[in-house]
Amino acid sequence: MGVASENLKPIVEKMNTIDKVNAVFYTNIAGNDVNWDMTFQFNLNNEEPFYIQVKDRKASLLSGTASDPDIILTGDNNAIVKICNGKGDFTHAISREAVTVTKGRVIEVIRLTRAINIVLGKK
Repeated sequence: MGVASENLKPIVEKMNTIDKVNAVFYTNIAGNDVNWDMTFQFNLNNEEPFYIQVKDRKASLLSGTASDPDIILTGDNNAIVKICNGKGDFTHAISREAVTVTKGRVIEVIRLTRAINIVLGKK
């Protein structure tokens, strides 16, 4: 694992212990709770591939390449480290083109940012 994945690991682990994060991981559609199951593939510079899988309201960080990710992010691994240190978020990293979404919708990445910010204690 590289520096970005090592920085994300404790954040992802803590996501599973915070009720407010759990609320980010589902959506209510027409009165029915629907789990927000999503796989984020990270193919970053100077880093082995890894992915975050959100399934049944639980997040996991895994090494390697997901078979069919919903979102693929590429770019500077240092941008992810900054996010993990509370010095930015995916929206800024994407707008600065430090990180690029090559597959999927940016709005889903923003939801992941919300979960990370909750863990970091940001509003």
